[in-house]
Formats: sequence, C-alpha cells, structure tokens
Amino acid sequence: MRLFVALDLPENAVQYIAGVQQRLRAQLAADRWQPLSNLHLTLHFLGDVDEKWLPALREDLDIVSAIIPPFSLQTGRLGAFPDAERPRVLWLGLGGQTDRLKQLHLLLGKRFELHPGVSFDRKPYRPHITLARGPHAADGGLPLSEWNQDVLAQHPPRWQVTSMHLFRSELRPGGAVHTVLHTSTFGKDHGKKQAADE
Repeated sequence: MRLFVALDLPENAVQYIAGVQQRLRAQLAADRWQPLSNLHLTLHFLGDVDEKWLPALREDLDIVSAIIPPFSLQTGRLGAFPDAERPRVLWLGLGGQTDRLKQLHLLLGKRFELHPGVSFDRKPYRPHITLARGPHAADGGLPLSEWNQDVLAQHPPRWQVTSMHLFRSELRPGGAVHTVLHTSTFGKDHGKKQAADE
C-alpha cells in the first residue's frame, strides 16, 4: 500500500489557500491544480509499503508524537521546485514554529530507518503545501516576488498543530484518494494510554 505521513490543514487555512489558487489561476496555466480535498502538509512520503509494517509505523508515530508538544504554524511565501526559472511544482511555504516541524520530520526519519522494508526521501526537508504541478512559466520564469506581494494576504492564517496522521493514498482515475490509517496526538504518552486501556 502507498503510504505517507502528514499534517491536516484547518478550514481557515484551506479557504485561504483556495483564494490564493483562484488568484493565481487567473495569471497562470498548469498541468494540474492541487484539489482542495487533498491539501495537507507532508512530513514523509513512504511510497509502497508492505502491510506487515503498519503496526511498527503506528508505533513510530506514537513514540515521536509523545516527544513533540503541540505547536503553531502559519502559511508563508510562494516558491517553486526546483526553482522559479524551471518550475515543476508551485508551492506555498510555512511560517511559525517551523523548527518544531523540522524536528518532527527528523525524528520520524530516525524511526523509519529501523525498518528495512520502509524507504523514504532523505533529501533536506523543505516544508510546503503543493498548489500546482507543471506550472506553465513564461520565458522569464514565475514572478514569485511579485505574487508574494500581490497575491498573499498581509496577515496569513495561523493555527495550532495537535496531531499527525498516517495516510494511505490510492491512485484512481478521478485522482488520488487519501484515507487516514492512524492518528497520533502531540504531547501525549500513548504507551500509558494503551496500558490503561488494557
């Protein structure tokens, strides 16, 4: 099964991003705009994983989430991969307690390294929310600085992050369908909860 670990985005952030997408669509064509129903903040994309690893992955999320207290994020500035001159992906960055976000990514990676059947991207983590794939840039590339000034709000949405999810992603003709397989709450000792349940 195709798996990834991600954070949900609250409704106020989704609505803000919808407005940003709408304003950009008036100025930019793209191969595919990210559907609002699939907006999330990816921590790790694991790809195809054998189902036997699910219990270990759930435990990994619980162990790491017990270490990380809840934290706050806000939407940031526009960017592109690999860059504005040759863009393949247009994205929205993050502000707020991004050091906590990077620590979360690092700790999860250290847990996933323990499982020989699980692979993950080891490149430096650039937290972002994908807005569009295959943006059609003009000869000069994407005018990111101009858009950051004109398209983004002066006071972007801010929210509290309290949990992370292990998702299954199913590729269907109508697009990817994401299903939550496990949720871990930050700052919570899941081991004590399980002991109490038993």
